[in-house]
Amino acid sequence: MRIATLGPEGTFSHEAVLKYDNEAEIIFKYTIWDVFDAVKNNEVDKGIVPLENSVSGTIGLTLDSLMHFGLKIIKEIIIPVKHNLAGNSKINELKFLYSHPQTFAQCEKFIRDKLNEIEFIPTSSNAVSAEKLSKAKRKGAGAIVPNPAMKKYKLKCLARDIQDNRFNVTRFAVIDMECAKKTGNDRTSISIYPHMDKPGLLYQLIGEFARRKINLTKIESRPSKGRLGDYIFFIDLQGHKDDKEVKAALKAIEKNFFIQILGSYPREY
Repeated sequence: MRIATLGPEGTFSHEAVLKYDNEAEIIFKYTIWDVFDAVKNNEVDKGIVPLENSVSGTIGLTLDSLMHFGLKIIKEIIIPVKHNLAGNSKINELKFLYSHPQTFAQCEKFIRDKLNEIEFIPTSSNAVSAEKLSKAKRKGAGAIVPNPAMKKYKLKCLARDIQDNRFNVTRFAVIDMECAKKTGNDRTSISIYPHMDKPGLLYQLIGEFARRKINLTKIESRPSKGRLGDYIFFIDLQGHKDDKEVKAALKAIEKNFFIQILGSYPREY
């Protein structure tokens, strides 16, 4: 099986692929859009992309790509986000730090307490941070890296699990051309856009699910990228699109909303 994901080797996306299928041929891509494009054009069998982080929230580009390409989520993968401080000097001798900006933000308390005067050098990924540290010629270099990248580049670990939130996890989506079959323990992700804005519309929407006892596990809005004030709603609900009550709810809300099913897939939590 050929699977596309965000590169380079040593990222959390790479770890998600290995958890899904450790024998797959991995095709690393530069952007989330590139991963979707590879699946759509049959360059690969499946793609794996980050969908949501428990600290920083939903990955907007993944939602945009799901809508644009019409691909489906067929499985979710939960990866704990654990960051380590690696370096070529002692902690108190570090002068500059390679880190992805989001990773830096997730370790802010540790950095403030232990590395208050350090120079921050932003990178495009955790794996790039590790690579830059491995090639650093002057002393005082550090990097915030996950375990796979630290092992790949054989870096010296100065401190483990430095993330501020020990419950920090990232939810990844496996994407394919069609939805997964029912398992009896499923989640469905949808996007909806109102035909026209009017008072009580969101209340009516939620009511269609509530009266059928369908649990909504997430609801959020994002700008439609059209007129100011136009929003698309993204909803995660318990159940499969082919379940009787879910089908009835979706049919009912079609009267007032455009609906796109982003996937029905087995739940991991």
